[in-house]
Amino acid sequence: MRTVERLKGLKAWIEKNLCDGRMMKAPPPDGSITDRRQQKPQCYLAWAPSRKDATGFYTDDSISVAPGIIVMPRPAYAEYMEEKRFDRYNNVHRPSLMGSHLSVDILFIVYEPGIQLPGFIDSAGENGEQLDMSLIKEGTEEGLFTLLDWMDDCKEALLRDEEIPNTDLMVDKETVVTSLYSDQNYVVDRRPLFYGFVSVTFNGYADRGRAPSVDSFLQ
Repeated sequence: MRTVERLKGLKAWIEKNLCDGRMMKAPPPDGSITDRRQQKPQCYLAWAPSRKDATGFYTDDSISVAPGIIVMPRPAYAEYMEEKRFDRYNNVHRPSLMGSHLSVDILFIVYEPGIQLPGFIDSAGENGEQLDMSLIKEGTEEGLFTLLDWMDDCKEALLRDEEIPNTDLMVDKETVVTSLYSDQNYVVDRRPLFYGFVSVTFNGYADRGRAPSVDSFLQ
């Protein structure tokens, strides 16, 4: 199966299991901290956002995909199946070049500007004076908790389903890894945006049959 077909199938699975039915905090287009809008998270096949994109895919750097999920393919074997210790001790011999792989990093982006305490909106008064910032709790644990819960939902769904419908992808459970976004071994803090990864490798089907040149030689 072609990589594009696999990725489209994985995207459809993510949208069904991790996006549908969710409403999450979203950054307001005008940057107003009093705007508490929510929206359904979106899933993209792309790369981690790092700059403005003149094509319009990212309208304003990474904040435009929050809340969102980005599926990023990683290096993977075209034809390879690692022998497991269980196989060796049970005299199971797998044919060489049996399996194909698709490895991906699934990047989760959560927007959490903090908790507004009662009276925060009204503190500006009728004339729109300065808001009372003591009535908003920034740097709370809510963003981290929302991110980790969403990543746990992904991990549990992968282990539960074991396969991606309408593809040849089977979850290699030993490869499922979760982590917060880090750089040089330090967690990157970009509040009000929170980033985390679920990395996973899928096993696929790689048998193409004999090459035509081999058939002609045998004839």
